Amino acid sequence: MKVLYISQHFESENGLTRPYEFAKKLTEEKIEVTMLTGKNMAEKELDGIQIVSTNTSYDHTFAFHKRLFAFLIFVIKSIYLGLKEKNVDVIYASSAPITVGITALIVARLKRVPFLFEVRDVWPDAPIEMGIIRNKRLIQIVRRLEKMIYRQASHIVALSDGIKRNIVQKGVANSKVSVITNLAHCDKTIQYVSKTCRMHIEGRYPKLTGKTIALYPGTFGAANDLNFILDVATQYPDPDIHYILIGHGKEKAAMVKTIQNRGLTNIWLLDNMPKAEVFSWMSASDVGIVNLANIPILAAENSSNKFFDFLSLSKPIILNFQGWQDDLLRKNQAGAGFDYDDKAGYYTFLKMIHANKTQKVAMGERARVLAETHFDARILKEQFAAIIKRYA
Repeated sequence: MKVLYISQHFESENGLTRPYEFAKKLTEEKIEVTMLTGKNMAEKELDGIQIVSTNTSYDHTFAFHKRLFAFLIFVIKSIYLGLKEKNVDVIYASSAPITVGITALIVARLKRVPFLFEVRDVWPDAPIEMGIIRNKRLIQIVRRLEKMIYRQASHIVALSDGIKRNIVQKGVANSKVSVITNLAHCDKTIQYVSKTCRMHIEGRYPKLTGKTIALYPGTFGAANDLNFILDVATQYPDPDIHYILIGHGKEKAAMVKTIQNRGLTNIWLLDNMPKAEVFSWMSASDVGIVNLANIPILAAENSSNKFFDFLSLSKPIILNFQGWQDDLLRKNQAGAGFDYDDKAGYYTFLKMIHANKTQKVAMGERARVLAETHFDARILKEQFAAIIKRYA
């Protein structure tokens, strides 16, 4: 059995490693996998996964028109490379962008094999609501594309119940959509659940000793709206709470200027770093931040990697939105979400984390239980492999 796995933004160490982990699981099941990606990679084989690349230049900091051009270039090149692959039995395409579905649809039709489509976020709904896509003609085109891909796919994998509801509301049969969330790596992150990471961080950065570390690792983009954190720090100045933001993106340069202009001394902006180092920071933190722009569809359907990583690392989580993740955290007393405009409530929660170490630890322990019982990577990978085998 051979699977052609399409993931334009394939990563094996940093960022979104879900496609790598799912593909590796298939190789462990003695299934041949070719990963078709846009990323320029020196490797032609990685842990049993065959790598084929279109070498398409792309970065999250690109302007929208440049990103769209990169998507189209990938489609053209990936169709050609996909058709060259021999003895393919199943095609699995992982968005975003949704345009990878074009490659999957065309190659699957010409090879007369089924294709499965993974929806990591509902596109184009989010960029339309955010005002990124405004051209009415373009909106019509992408909505038709979305409908066609959903209709032609043999099966759809959604990353949250909210995404599934969105897809079903668009006329897709409920039985055609499965939910496999992002992964909590309970077996791997256990090595970081210790006091040594905190001691290491405080040794490097003595100013953090005795402070509450609220940590955000991820993209500095419009959808993340990290200016929310700057506003909280401005409206509720507190030297005991330090906000550590790790990553890069289009909004970062402007944030640096804002921090300087406001004289904020408890906001730390750190650059991208290896995943192991990010996990060390996450382990050293007191509370994990998952942040979104004030766009309803983002809160309803979000399935951020960092949410599951914080759970597996026994960290309480704070959200600046409400939705299924807020419901889950509050039900299990592992964190809380707040209405975007409730910055006072947001800060009060952080102050409680700082003042009540016993409660903070208890919330973290419940977060770990939640990861183990609902989102353990080993269980979700088994579910994924079972779906693939069903369509072989």
